[in-house]
Amino acid sequence: MNVESAEREFHPVEQWYPALALESRRLRTIVIDDSATFLEVVCALLERDNELDIVARGTNGKEAVDLVAKLHPDLVVMDIDMPELDGLMAALIISCGFPETRIVLMSAEDSPDLRMECMGCGAEAFVYKPRFREDFPSLLETTKE
Repeated sequence: MNVESAEREFHPVEQWYPALALESRRLRTIVIDDSATFLEVVCALLERDNELDIVARGTNGKEAVDLVAKLHPDLVVMDIDMPELDGLMAALIISCGFPETRIVLMSAEDSPDLRMECMGCGAEAFVYKPRFREDFPSLLETTKE
């Protein structure tokens, strides 16, 4: 798969969200970000969605892996650049150990190479942080129609 096709096929959350939403009334969600401010923003936006329950929050990739092992969520929304264990490695561990858990990675950086790296670590979607407020909620909204 080349970079252009990976970027085109990788981004849309709506590719998998409707099927996952049918499996469970409310998606049990974990949100991970080392920025307390951004973590609060993401959680506030996601809590508006009646399809999601935020069951835990964390600040690094190690916490993400531990929380997934303990809680078995449907969805993890996680930053890439974090201390202790970055989001890419945490996504790889989670996707191998808990393949039923969906992973959305987010970053303040965006490039086709980064998106391919995310996909290679088991993430099913990528959200560019500066556009999170605009893109993530609208992606979820379009799937409810």
